[in-house]
Amino acid sequence: MKEVLDSRFFAALFFEGDERIREAARAKLRRLRRDRRGLIPSVVMAEVVSLICRKGGRDAARTHQRAIEASGLEVIPLDGTDAAEAGLLLCTHRGLPLADALVAAVALRVDGRVISDDLHFGQVRGLRVAWLT
Repeated sequence: MKEVLDSRFFAALFFEGDERIREAARAKLRRLRRDRRGLIPSVVMAEVVSLICRKGGRDAARTHQRAIEASGLEVIPLDGTDAAEAGLLLCTHRGLPLADALVAAVALRVDGRVISDDLHFGQVRGLRVAWLT
């Protein structure tokens, strides 16, 4: 099964203070790279680059971006179908943030599972979600 990584996964990987969670994220990343099952919606790349830029500056953000792109994880561009599905999810789930709706739309399209601890994803019927712990 494909696993769709949310920005919360990368926040845990790069910035989590709890070493158990950081190690779980590293282990998950190793498995996803080995099995070629990891997907990153392009909106997540934007969120991750922004987060790293705010915490470490532009150079750090670019370095992490290149590392993610070279990691064997597949960056998924969003298309009109994904955007429309996200719009329908937003219509149905009024509190769902736009980026989460886009991530959910990709996961539903590829019949995958979102890797996140973001509670918003629990609102979306039929969406599989898992976390590191």
